[in-house]
Amino acid sequence: MSAIRPLRLAGVAAVGATTSYSASHYWNTRFFHFNTVHAEAPASLSVDPPSDARATLKKMTWKGFTELKLEKAEMVNHNVKKLTFALPDDQSISGLAPITSLLTRHTPEGAWIPVIRPYTPISANDQPGYITFMVKKYPNGKGSGKMHSMKPGDSLHFRQLHEFDYKPNEYSAMTFIAGGSGITPIYQLTRAILDNPEDKTKIALVYANNSEEDILLKSEFDTLAQKFPDRFNRTYIVSKTTPENEGAYQQGYVTKAILSQLMPHKLNERNVKVLVSGPPPMVEAVAGAKGGFGWTQGSLGGILGELGYVKDEVHKF
Repeated sequence: MSAIRPLRLAGVAAVGATTSYSASHYWNTRFFHFNTVHAEAPASLSVDPPSDARATLKKMTWKGFTELKLEKAEMVNHNVKKLTFALPDDQSISGLAPITSLLTRHTPEGAWIPVIRPYTPISANDQPGYITFMVKKYPNGKGSGKMHSMKPGDSLHFRQLHEFDYKPNEYSAMTFIAGGSGITPIYQLTRAILDNPEDKTKIALVYANNSEEDILLKSEFDTLAQKFPDRFNRTYIVSKTTPENEGAYQQGYVTKAILSQLMPHKLNERNVKVLVSGPPPMVEAVAGAKGGFGWTQGSLGGILGELGYVKDEVHKF
């Protein structure tokens, strides 16, 4: 990129309610080449159940595509739904390691090629009985359209896709830069880190959206910030705000100036990692475009490149 421009999220069409590293056709053409991943469960992402109840819990075995039935669907805002799917029984847990998404598969009526899309669960990996997603619907979105059309009792097939390896205390500090629905994998890892008493990693979250209404999981992040004030801080950026909320958020777009203020880790931490998750134009502006139709990391560029970060310090979703 010859010059870094402010990120205008209002003009960005994000991908799915999870990672945004691939074009729609990629999931269809690569469908038969995914290998099943058997990830180990991390430390508990929530308060441990009583020992007698815990003894009965069993981790799901994600072999190939697993059919799950929708239990509940709730509107979160004008274009986002929270979808809760039942696991095989009340003692089953997903057991997914961070960061792991689940690929959904369905074949639209009249089509012969299945639609494959990744979505990252927001429920804890040791939550018994169900798994929950937060899905934003996009115009002409085949995956999100399907998810939003589902009613309790409908079924969908899921297969796990491990996307980022994380080991507790591997980094002294991490910065998460997210836009729109790209927040879901970031939330999954944030919970895993902060709910592990042995993990001392510090986290800074920069989360950009068009408006206050678009800020997903805000109450959850606010609660974490209150519970872990020395380890977690968050900054919400909105491109437009209402008069009554003026001053409550960082107003504008993700720029070099803003990230320079919010990312001091490189100066005073021994090792750092930056995760960037959001619409492809955002990822490109912040860290350079991904390569290989979104399947490879590509070279580092954008704002982070100008700030002196190197490729090994950044991961793009």
